[in-house]
Amino acid sequence: MSNPWQRLVPVYNKETHSRSFWIFGAITVLGFVLAGLRMVSPLGRYSGMNDAYAWGVWKIFNVMTLTAIGSGSLAVGLAAWVFGNEKLHIAMRTALVTSFLFYFTGMMALIVDVGRPWNFWQIILPWRWNGHSALLEVAVCMPAYAFLFLLFENVPLVLERFSYTGSDRVKGAIKRFDPVMKKVYPFVVAGAYLLPLMHQSSLGGLMLLSGPKVHPLWQSQVLPLLYVLAACICGFAFVNWTLLFTCYRYRRPISIEVVSEIGSLMSWVTFAWLVIRISDILIRGQVHAVLAFDRYSFLFLTETLLMAIPAILLRFKSKRETPRTLVTCSALAGLGGLLYRFTPTAFAFTPAKSYSYFPTLPEVLMTIGFISFGILTWRIAVRYFAILPGTNEEWHENNWEPLFVSLRSRFHKKPQGAPTWQE
Repeated sequence: MSNPWQRLVPVYNKETHSRSFWIFGAITVLGFVLAGLRMVSPLGRYSGMNDAYAWGVWKIFNVMTLTAIGSGSLAVGLAAWVFGNEKLHIAMRTALVTSFLFYFTGMMALIVDVGRPWNFWQIILPWRWNGHSALLEVAVCMPAYAFLFLLFENVPLVLERFSYTGSDRVKGAIKRFDPVMKKVYPFVVAGAYLLPLMHQSSLGGLMLLSGPKVHPLWQSQVLPLLYVLAACICGFAFVNWTLLFTCYRYRRPISIEVVSEIGSLMSWVTFAWLVIRISDILIRGQVHAVLAFDRYSFLFLTETLLMAIPAILLRFKSKRETPRTLVTCSALAGLGGLLYRFTPTAFAFTPAKSYSYFPTLPEVLMTIGFISFGILTWRIAVRYFAILPGTNEEWHENNWEPLFVSLRSRFHKKPQGAPTWQE
């Protein structure tokens, strides 16, 4: 069976300004307006945080959880570039763009949470760093990874677009810049794998420092390692889910060879995570907490089953080669990984008995607004840049739409043919 993913092709046969586009746009605007109001107002008016719960939903969901989903470039990149799995190169742009969008939205949420963004430039002055802060590594690594290394890795797709659509002057500049890009790129790639490994493990290390405030089922010396592995699982899961869903949405053929390979890698990493997780529970003597059948036991069993079931199913070739099963397994594994990253900072985190935290409505609306912004930007990106895989037959120079296209796109012809969804 030939691989239908022969090159990357922009989405040219689909209307951009659909009804869902405007719905996501309205949610994004609402979230941004609230975020703007928060930036010029005291934090207490917009957040349920208090002296004991200094981390609200912007940190524990947008930063702790969404950066795990945004680890597709780390997981797929390690497999493709470090371990030489060349068939995954076709999925790299999907991984890079989604990773950048989730890190960018996570950083926006962090800025709204911390406030005073006009002081953030001082992060580039090492003599102003607080060397005693456990957050220092996260504060340095996350922005450096997102706005330097990850952003640089996404430059080629922008250059590719303008090498086709730009003026002769722009095309000449790109041609002169291309050799420089090729020389620098390997060093950027090395940093792009080192920094996320550092800050993902640091996020686990932060919870390790919380000591008895985190329930014993999650408080462990191997928390940093489990956080890194959970990020890789979420990264594989989200890239695979995105490839399958968007190919179905935009009527692109699906390469079973590639998506089943990503599913297989996700399965093996999940097994490694499960072995470490269960061994740690046994060694620390916390089996009684697992069998307590209270809310913590329920959370532990739920996240473990969400991870274990898809890992087992994806060891069968027939399951890996069925798109519907792959979509389901990717969603379950991703949810399991997200729940594992969310629980130690939320449900299993008890800093003080007399305090409690529940996100306010503005917090929730801002969080949804940031997520909508990521979805909206992804839809625009696949339209104007060559991100999604396609066939050679789908490619022609006329499928580059002008930037900032007007309502003219409403009158594009409707896509032909049935979706290639394989039952």
